[in-house]
Amino acid sequence: MSRYLHIWLAQMRYSLAREMQFKGNFILWILVEFLWFALQLAFIGVLYFNVNEIAGWSRWEMVLLISTSHLVQQLFQAFVMINCMNLPELIRTGKLDFFLAQPVSTRFLVSTRSFEPGSIVNCFMALIVSAYAAAKIPVAFSVFNITTYLLLIVLGVLVHCSFMMMLMTLSFWMTRAQGFVNAYYNLFQLARLPREAFKGVAGVIFTWFIPMLLVANVPARTLIDGIGWKETGYLIVITAVMFTASGRFFNFGLRHYTSASS
Repeated sequence: MSRYLHIWLAQMRYSLAREMQFKGNFILWILVEFLWFALQLAFIGVLYFNVNEIAGWSRWEMVLLISTSHLVQQLFQAFVMINCMNLPELIRTGKLDFFLAQPVSTRFLVSTRSFEPGSIVNCFMALIVSAYAAAKIPVAFSVFNITTYLLLIVLGVLVHCSFMMMLMTLSFWMTRAQGFVNAYYNLFQLARLPREAFKGVAGVIFTWFIPMLLVANVPARTLIDGIGWKETGYLIVITAVMFTASGRFFNFGLRHYTSASS
């Protein structure tokens, strides 16, 4: 475990040094994400101009949901998404050979080789807005509630990580799999919507089978109303299942990988 931590920290330092070589791009990325977040919050203000609730969510509860979703998204983009998106290129060019030759988990190296420090800055913005919205609701803060909220955020990131890795693993059989990224971005947007707004088949699919509606709704609701054991328990189980399945699918793909040197 300590060896993996050492490798991860070394890769983070390398990524940070690389990003600092292009400071303009670093600042621009932060501004773009900040403006997108601000637009979402402004849209909430417009929606609640003449109403007090939407799908059972008050204005500040919705702000908490949006900021929680943004936090999950930014953490995912910071540590995982860029690496998943690079997997098809590693396979196509044969650069995956380098990772296969290392005496550590290939999946670990592929998933953690880069990170985006700009997204970390936006994570702090999302946390500040979440804390402010929770105070306006108001939420009864406790160590247990805050700890549970943060742990559920991590589960949400792992759900996105697992699903994205499974999609990108298709690159072992498909020449171009980046098109799945666009489809996944559309799924990503569902996370910032109230689960109660989805009825029928869509609600069942995006809650229990592709749990996009749980990754932000469950942490936000936990902070507002306390822990909901049914949804929380299911989120824990589905995260474990998806994470395990994505690892096995990736290893299955590796067995079908044709090395550039072969």
